Amino acid sequence: MNKIKRMLLFTLVCIVLGFIIVLAFNSDTQSVELGGVTSVRKIEELYKERIDLEDMKSEQDDQIRQLQGAISQFEEEAAGRSKHARLINEDLLKTRAYAGLVALEGPGVEIVLNDRKRDTIIANNFNYFIVHDSDVLNVINELKSSGAEAISINGTRIMANSRISCGGPTINVGKYGRFAPPFVIQAIGDPDILAASFEKPESVYHDLIAWGLEFQIKKIEHLDIPRYLGDVELRFATTIRE
Repeated sequence: MNKIKRMLLFTLVCIVLGFIIVLAFNSDTQSVELGGVTSVRKIEELYKERIDLEDMKSEQDDQIRQLQGAISQFEEEAAGRSKHARLINEDLLKTRAYAGLVALEGPGVEIVLNDRKRDTIIANNFNYFIVHDSDVLNVINELKSSGAEAISINGTRIMANSRISCGGPTINVGKYGRFAPPFVIQAIGDPDILAASFEKPESVYHDLIAWGLEFQIKKIEHLDIPRYLGDVELRFATTIRE
C-alpha cells in the first residue's frame, strides 16, 4: 500500500513539474517570438523612414543651394549697376554672415568628444562616463567666450537659439540634428586663443578628462562651417526705428 502511495505521489509530482515546465517554455517562446518579430519589424520600418528622410533632406538642401545661387546672381547683377547698390549688397552679405545664413570659412579648432572606452569602466554607474548634453553645451560656451565666430556640431550650424538637449542615448542639436558620439565640434576663430582657453584651470576640459572622457583638440588652418538651415522668424519682436 505504501508502495502504491509513493508511486501515486511520484506521478503527481511529475505531472505538476511537467505542467510548470510546459507553461514556462510556452511563455518564453511567445515572448521571444512576439517581441523579436515586433522589434525587428519596427527597426526595419524606422531604418527605412530614416533613409527616406535623409533623401528628402538631401533634395531640399540641393534646392536651397540652387535658390541661394540664383539670389546671389541677382544681387551681384543689381550691385553692378551702381556704387550705392554695391555697398548695400556688401552690407547685406555681412548681415547674413552675422545671422548665420551663409556658409563661412577660416582658421579655427576642431574638438572631438567621445564616451569613455568601455574596457576602462569599472564603476556601476555608466552615466558618469558618457558625454552628456551639458558637457557639449559647456564646450560650446567656452568657445563662444573665447571669440569663436562660427560653430558647428557634426556639420550642424550652432546659433544663439540652437538647442542642445538629451535625447536618450543621443544628443539633440538644433531643430533637426540628433547625434550619437563621437561629437565633432568645429569653431572658426583664432586657433591659438581658442585652444588656450581649454588650458585654463577653470576649463571644462579638466572635468571631462578627470572622468576619463575622450577630448581631442587640434588647430586647423582652414575650416568650412555650413550655413544655418532652419526657420528664421520673429513672431513677437519688432525693430525700433531711430
